[in-house]
Amino acid sequence: MDLDSDFVVTPWRSSEELLQVRCDFYSRGESDRREKAINKVLAWRSRKPDLPLLLDSTADIVDVVLQDERGLLAHNALRLLYATAISRFITGLADTQIELTRDRPSWFPPGKSLQLPTSLLEIRHRIVHRHLPSLAELKRAAATSLDWLWEWYWAQLDHAFSLTKPSGQEQEGVSDMLMGILKAYVKKRKTEIKTRRKDGEASKAAENALSNYTLRFAPSSTSHSPAHTQTLLVELLVGEKMVLPADKKYGSSMSGAFLVWTPLLLTFCSHFPPLRQLLLTHMMDAMNASAGTHVEVDPVREGMYEWISHMLCSEEWKVARPTDQIREDILMRCFSDPTFWNLKLAGRILQDETVAGREMWIAVLAAAGGEEIVVSESREKARVDVDVDDMDVENTETGLPVEEDREEKKEVKEKIKGPQKVVGLWKPRAIGTLPEGWEEE
Repeated sequence: MDLDSDFVVTPWRSSEELLQVRCDFYSRGESDRREKAINKVLAWRSRKPDLPLLLDSTADIVDVVLQDERGLLAHNALRLLYATAISRFITGLADTQIELTRDRPSWFPPGKSLQLPTSLLEIRHRIVHRHLPSLAELKRAAATSLDWLWEWYWAQLDHAFSLTKPSGQEQEGVSDMLMGILKAYVKKRKTEIKTRRKDGEASKAAENALSNYTLRFAPSSTSHSPAHTQTLLVELLVGEKMVLPADKKYGSSMSGAFLVWTPLLLTFCSHFPPLRQLLLTHMMDAMNASAGTHVEVDPVREGMYEWISHMLCSEEWKVARPTDQIREDILMRCFSDPTFWNLKLAGRILQDETVAGREMWIAVLAAAGGEEIVVSESREKARVDVDVDDMDVENTETGLPVEEDREEKKEVKEKIKGPQKVVGLWKPRAIGTLPEGWEEE
């Protein structure tokens, strides 16, 4: 061992332990482990008081949110707690921002500068120099802070740690284990559908799949990072088109695929919150992948569009999107790259009147040339529920390629652009003629 090597002392045993705390901080629903993450950070503070500022700030803000949800503190006490956690985070970051800008880390996102949202800077100014903001404003600032911390700190840990990627043989072994879990789930899920389980009853197939996954890929039993394993899982589901029917054709229903895969995806996303964003990102990439002609009638792109719409707009997935930030991020990506399917997806999202800033987004959609899509989307959403007896669940098979039905392709009507002649209610007149009643003197 080189005696001149520089060692960094950390309170966490390994990078996997810190990544697990990341998952716990952002967990929701039945698998809420936020309090466990806070207790873990408190233990780390006793070992090493000078924790990273962004880690420390995340623990403080999440702790206040939990105290608020318990409803045991008075209104003014909550305001003071929120204000303390938020101002401590913003002030501490502002003190180190110049140093971070000068010594830019190698894993930092290219083309981006470290900037806090203006709303957070304004909130901090009001906390310190003016009247204390209302509790509702402080809650929104806390949610914005957690989103910022995820984007600029927690989501970058995989790059910062430079986790070694497994060899091709090891990666293939992990993919085989994941494929076995997914195939076993599909088999049990089809049995559940045929036996007509009650609506609202938890899927035993999904619970068994999650149990097998956590048992085989727990940090204590594998050398693979959780982020890498989740990426392989999403590549199987999206990259191998497992979430699409095997005989998917343009215009065919996706009800069978939703019925089979939604319990599994919801269960995994509630247990591993980063998986939700990973799924949406891979589906967006597949929907906009470079290809040849007839993009508008491609069945794979349509299937990914239907899945993203289902995750962002359906009541069934509402529990997996606690804030509207997810849909705002997708809308920003859609308008940053206004392809046919991106504009179609934006129009579908904007049908929901609860979308924040809906009027502004609709104006952007109209400027991008997608105003017709909003109208057509609202007309075509009247669909009939599929009876379980009539649905061919056997065709929802895993790992089979989706082929395009060339015979059912529809001609896409080309939009007319540029100046157009408008027919008015007036009668045509020759150039130079005077209106009736006018005479030359």
